[in-house]
Amino acid sequence: MDLHNACLTLCAAFLVGYFLRQRRRWSSVRDVPGPETPSWVFGHQWYFQNEEAGVVEKNFLERYGNVVRWRGPFGDDRLWVSDPKAIHHILHKGGYNYAKSKDEREQARLITDYSVGWADGEVHRRHRRAMTPAFGTANIKDLLPTFMKFANKLTDKWHDVIENEESRDSATIDANMWFGKATLDAIGAGAFEYDFSSLDNTDNLLARSYQNLFVEVFGGATKGITFIMDIIRWLPSGLLTWLLFDIRALPEMENLRLNRKEAHIVARRLIEAKRQELKDGTARKDILSSLVKAGATQRPDSSMSDDEIVAQVRGLMLAGHETTAKSLTFAIWELAKHPEFQEKLRAEICGALEMVRARGGVNFDVNDFGNMPHLVAVIKETLRMHPIAVDIPMRMSRAADILPLTKPFIGLSGKVYNELPIPAGATIVISTFGYNQNPDLWGPNAYEFRPERWFDMNEKPESPVGMYGNLVTFSGGVRSCLGWRFSVVEMQAFIVTLVRQFKFSLADGNPPIRRRRPGILVPMVAGEEEKGAQLPIKVTALRND
Repeated sequence: MDLHNACLTLCAAFLVGYFLRQRRRWSSVRDVPGPETPSWVFGHQWYFQNEEAGVVEKNFLERYGNVVRWRGPFGDDRLWVSDPKAIHHILHKGGYNYAKSKDEREQARLITDYSVGWADGEVHRRHRRAMTPAFGTANIKDLLPTFMKFANKLTDKWHDVIENEESRDSATIDANMWFGKATLDAIGAGAFEYDFSSLDNTDNLLARSYQNLFVEVFGGATKGITFIMDIIRWLPSGLLTWLLFDIRALPEMENLRLNRKEAHIVARRLIEAKRQELKDGTARKDILSSLVKAGATQRPDSSMSDDEIVAQVRGLMLAGHETTAKSLTFAIWELAKHPEFQEKLRAEICGALEMVRARGGVNFDVNDFGNMPHLVAVIKETLRMHPIAVDIPMRMSRAADILPLTKPFIGLSGKVYNELPIPAGATIVISTFGYNQNPDLWGPNAYEFRPERWFDMNEKPESPVGMYGNLVTFSGGVRSCLGWRFSVVEMQAFIVTLVRQFKFSLADGNPPIRRRRPGILVPMVAGEEEKGAQLPIKVTALRND
């Protein structure tokens, strides 16, 4: 037997032994109902990746309930969870006892280096302590003028597009592309004092690398990519870096390689400039200032190295614009599909602006946004219906535990489970879609976009999960999204500005939109998936004072 065959035999024997041992330990997990495995090698991951987002989740909820057993690669048993009590326990009470799985951490490292998204345990605590001050309420309020600046700039760009149309009153635009440019410019200027000039179509290499990044890296839906993402937990980090960045093994990763290179160059330049500004006393209070100050502190519980600061900058540039851009895209799409609510929102915005002017003001402030019930409702309903993080990154239990359940279920053995024993090492997926659209929580119209539901939701939930609308869209607990306020206020600024200036309607021919899940939720036109993320919307200019 040659060396190659011997290595393959040893690997196969190890995998078989490992999974046989796991199956013996996980008897309670194996008693949870779930679908048949379509492939022992790929499990259900291939099915998830190729099915439209929300379809799998609805099927799970209707056929199996709030806790479902599904299969990962090589027959690995996993739990899909949408039960409120179980999610509250994992995110809030469990904390670091439910660690981010290694494959999820490795995927985060590819996209954002050793950032807070990759970190776990004490390293994660240290990162959050260093970063939390930058995302306080006062700091986010200070960013509002920046958000309004780029919302107004986007308005001007759309007016220019319309002026170039023959009708000179409307045009069809790609909402996904435009919001991607505007939010990238906003976070560059607001958080780092960096000018992407994306709306001006400047050939900025870093800006270019963000275009369709998730689609290119995770959306190819090839079995090769899926297989690599399946086995990533068993690959040493150094080997993975060598394969993807040193020898450039996968052409699909070329944009990721460009992003990593350019982000490192830009981040280090920005850090050095900010460090000098802090020394001179000329630095403004922004996110980068907070990060650089953390790097200068001698406190071991909140300090960060330069490499860690670079990683945070790279991560925030990506997550800080991509998630908000997609949320705005889906919000405008829903307003186009619901013209009656759009008109009510527009009337509310115009009325609020009159009140601002009556008190001698010129621009809205954050408190004005909070006093617009239709605005709050459309944002919460968009985040509920279209969670950009389709699932919370997979967790693994560090120790045996008991998951409390809101709703009992009957196991395959006939046993009734009011709570579920979890062995150490169990893999759990918290489904954002499953929770946000669970009829047990949101009623029989849970799968419908209905902003009015938020007008009546005043009761405190039995099992609080998220920090905004009790949605799990921004996660919760020790790994809750640091930038959730940033995202919400930015969405408010853009929606208020654009809805006042334009009427939104579906594009001519109403092209079918499909929601895909290449790492995050993205819109695509059915039959044009090769073009990547896009969502055409018809915008009509309105005459306002």
